[in-house]
Amino acid sequence: MKIIVNESQYTNLINEDMGVSRASVDYANLIYEKSRPIVIDFTRHKRPGKQKLVIGLKDISRVWKQDLESYLEFPIEEIRIDLNLYVQSNSQMSDDFATGGAAEQIQSNVGKYSFIKRPSKDLPKYILSELDDTLNAKFDLDVYIRKDFKEDSIDGLMYDLMDSISHECNHMLEFYKRSLSGLGNINVALSHSGKKNYNIPRDIYEVWQEFSQMVYFSEPYEMRAMVQEMYGVRLRMPFEEFKKHRYYTAAEVMENFNADVMFDTLIERIEKQNPESIVAIMKNLYNWFITDYYAQLKYQKLQPNKRIEKSKHLLDLMKAFQPRINNAGKKLRRKFNKLYSLSPD
Repeated sequence: MKIIVNESQYTNLINEDMGVSRASVDYANLIYEKSRPIVIDFTRHKRPGKQKLVIGLKDISRVWKQDLESYLEFPIEEIRIDLNLYVQSNSQMSDDFATGGAAEQIQSNVGKYSFIKRPSKDLPKYILSELDDTLNAKFDLDVYIRKDFKEDSIDGLMYDLMDSISHECNHMLEFYKRSLSGLGNINVALSHSGKKNYNIPRDIYEVWQEFSQMVYFSEPYEMRAMVQEMYGVRLRMPFEEFKKHRYYTAAEVMENFNADVMFDTLIERIEKQNPESIVAIMKNLYNWFITDYYAQLKYQKLQPNKRIEKSKHLLDLMKAFQPRINNAGKKLRRKFNKLYSLSPD
């Protein structure tokens, strides 16, 4: 049975302090165990490609055997993973490795996305009596290594992989709860806006990219997943080291973000390249962001954000987002700090 709730009720449902979800941790551990040997083999032989993993009920059964309550909260029957393995030249990557991924939102297209289904009769009867539906979850995981990747970096890569998996499992839990609540999929239009470089010089685009990333990090669903991911980081390092993590430093930058300062920095960068192109580049950055944004809205059949709709130029857009970015940075830093008050057990 579906319960229809409004957005404010949903926020309470998902729990404002839902920094660490035990239900998603169990699946993250399982995905990591299945992915780990493949990634280790990849680092040794450096053969790029895509591998498809399917985790079925036999492996998932350990989740309900260890914690029935968590399984009933987040009942997955099958996990499908596209594991994408990339070898990059040294000029393409500043670090030895990187990981990332995506949790596919719930759709009716069962081939590409996650989907809700009737519970399988292969589930134990005591579970079937408690469930109206279950989830088939679809993930993408990306692993990048440099051509000169050394084996002594493997531990760092594995930690990073686990963090990325934890992050995406948190997204999947939220997608599932939204589906049960009748709220539909998350609006990800802002997550995809302004991300593509349409032939802008790199040192100019770096400033713009910092802004688009702050907009993305200030998305509520992304903030929740970041906190989930940072709990794993908290478990393996002291607080002083934790504060140097890219998410923690990003939160500090967001809290102190000033639209006027960033706008002036953009102008300075453009002036160094070509003073005559200032107006053209500023217009292009704004127009590309707006074009991306409305294209995503049209695809998702959603209404635009009024702050974005009212903006007329790039500085308008940056100023419209400044309060949101500042508040998100403050909230993220507070939640990251709070992780050290939680028991590691």
